[in-house]
Amino acid sequence: MGSGKSSIGRQLAKRLGYEYLDTDELIISKTKKSIAAIFETEGEARFRELEAEVLNELAISSKKKFILSTGGGIILSEKNRQLLKLLGTVFWLHASADVLFERATRQSNRPLLEVEYPRRTFNELFTKRCSLYQEICDIEIDTTQLSYSQTVEKLLALLLNA
Repeated sequence: MGSGKSSIGRQLAKRLGYEYLDTDELIISKTKKSIAAIFETEGEARFRELEAEVLNELAISSKKKFILSTGGGIILSEKNRQLLKLLGTVFWLHASADVLFERATRQSNRPLLEVEYPRRTFNELFTKRCSLYQEICDIEIDTTQLSYSQTVEKLLALLLNA
């Protein structure tokens, strides 16, 4: 959350001529509901089920090259981690907790942070997820000091020189 996955993913896909996909957008298209509405009416567990469904559909049907941005919690499921590895190279865009929290709170559409103590919740999520991100990533990029365009350039260099 707050790593710039969506903005960076869009730019990277455009530069590579790939399709850009976002699991949140795929869920919205599938359910005709906003992510906030799903969290509010059906809960986080149902949202996680929907993430798994769209990821599985991509793994089964995808033939094209694409850049996929995922929700930050998609890695909580072992099956999702396996599917991500199956789909291709996994990049982990990370930054310091302070920077990620500041970036994440710039937007108001963060259902997991709409709580009494958002920083505490963020820190708990950050701590819980970091080891999972490290476990599945092929390439890790610290974006703490990088702009979106610098991050895209770094990703391009890594992909094209691999």
